[in-house]
Amino acid sequence: MDTKLLYNSKEYQLARYPKTDDKSLRAWSSVELLVLDYITDKKQDNIHLFNDRFGIWNSVLSSKNPVTVWAYASQKKAIVHNLELNNLSIDITYKTPLEDLGKVDLVLMKVPKSLELFEVFLQQIHKSADKQTEVVCGFMTKHFSASFLKIAERYFDEVEQSKAWKKARLLILKEPKKGIQYKELTNEIDWNDNLLQQHYGVFSSGKIDVGTQFLLENLQVQSDELKVLDVASGNGILAIETLRQNSNAQVTLVDDFNLAVASSEMNVKGENAQFICEDNLDDLEKESFDLVISNPPFHFEHENNIEVSVLLFKGVRSCLRKNGRFLLVANSHLNYKTHLKQVFTEVKIVKSNSKFVIYECRG
Repeated sequence: MDTKLLYNSKEYQLARYPKTDDKSLRAWSSVELLVLDYITDKKQDNIHLFNDRFGIWNSVLSSKNPVTVWAYASQKKAIVHNLELNNLSIDITYKTPLEDLGKVDLVLMKVPKSLELFEVFLQQIHKSADKQTEVVCGFMTKHFSASFLKIAERYFDEVEQSKAWKKARLLILKEPKKGIQYKELTNEIDWNDNLLQQHYGVFSSGKIDVGTQFLLENLQVQSDELKVLDVASGNGILAIETLRQNSNAQVTLVDDFNLAVASSEMNVKGENAQFICEDNLDDLEKESFDLVISNPPFHFEHENNIEVSVLLFKGVRSCLRKNGRFLLVANSHLNYKTHLKQVFTEVKIVKSNSKFVIYECRG
């Protein structure tokens, strides 16, 4: 795995977090390098970084003290880890996608897979943009969508594309549009007499995804399952169903994505719910949960990668009580049973259909 980047005659060490065994993956792509090349002669010092997933821009531009708009807990850890690898300051100014950015001169963005999240980013930028603001968006040409342009043109009058370089391209945005009426970038989901809200970019836009529905249809919370953990909680729908079946339960919702956590906070009400933005379960009390439920992720932006899920399985095992159980739904083709058997003493399939499997794990 390539971990050394030579840029402007300086060598940087850049590692992925979470770690991966896939030697073909690295912590940067030609997208980040093309963006850096474009801004070489730019004089702006007021730089905002969006979707700097592993911290290459934070590392190379550390001396300029950029503002980092973070969306994932794992992203913050990756950035800090790579700054430390290069003996650079970890005193970073962070903003979330929902915060006011203040003055914005130059924005660097790797276009996210989610077009909704792309719009969240652009609306946030537009609110703080002026005539001098320049937004440099990078993407791999194979991921291009005409929707990139439609969304960008809602917020900026000048939208230009660069030539391709090593299968990467830039979208340069200038001249923020005037008189925009901002819309609320949230989706509403009607489910069993519940009207759920979730921010743009959160998994399964505008509906409950079919895997989660399958788990909801077959979820039976027992009366003695009073401490429940929802892993990769999204908009909180599994926790809501848990509390519907057992109003005495205490639910803890954990998700790596800060907009997912903010969404679940809008939907799961009451003092018997705790919300945590984290990519792992390391800080949770060991052997403390009666029931863990999950529809775990296996996408990492444009990558299909089950390594994150496998790490979560190990975390679940450590925080599950001796007689507790772990219920998860997964796509049939992922063959999670093999991995689950390496972590739990008892793994069984409680329900399956042509697309999904629900596993129950103990011990």
